[in-house]
Amino acid sequence: MSTSRSLSVLGSGVLVLALTGAACGSDDAGGVVATDAWARTSPMSAEAGAAYMVLSSDEAVSIVSAAAPTDVAGTVELHETVAVDPGGAMDDGESMDDGESMEDGDPMEDGESMEDGDSMGDMPMTMQQVPSIDIPAGGEAVLEPGGLHVMLLDLPDALEEGEEFDLTLTTDAGEEITVPVEVRSEAP
Repeated sequence: MSTSRSLSVLGSGVLVLALTGAACGSDDAGGVVATDAWARTSPMSAEAGAAYMVLSSDEAVSIVSAAAPTDVAGTVELHETVAVDPGGAMDDGESMDDGESMEDGDPMEDGESMEDGDSMGDMPMTMQQVPSIDIPAGGEAVLEPGGLHVMLLDLPDALEEGEEFDLTLTTDAGEEITVPVEVRSEAP
């Protein structure tokens, strides 16, 4: 084989490897790195679940959407858990309209405390959809129970310990980050 043909074959092999890596996705696209990704197990009757992780980036970036395979969740949204004061206003002083605070199928009703000690004392908690999750330059966004999280709605089946699936996060720049998620009974 000639030297030029060998280099051509070698170059083609490198290109194929590069394209294969890009097609498989990465948890480090656009400088965003996802670590400690997990989803809590769900009871058989649950129609909703949540995924958590730590997102970091060298540059300021916002996660604007998330997606999961349809055999995992029919709908995926970015959410946060907030305290609801007894007067009906949220912790930032904005009142929620009837039906605005919870999506159908969310595991909590307005004013109901979260399970597993995720409530803030006697303060009732609720979840709400957020337009984005911001990651500061050189910092991180922590997605955890009782805070920011990726909400998995319309679950066709319960999330069972040991299962794995990929979440795709999309940044405000349109870049996609594929994050492997393991279903666990507790945080890693």
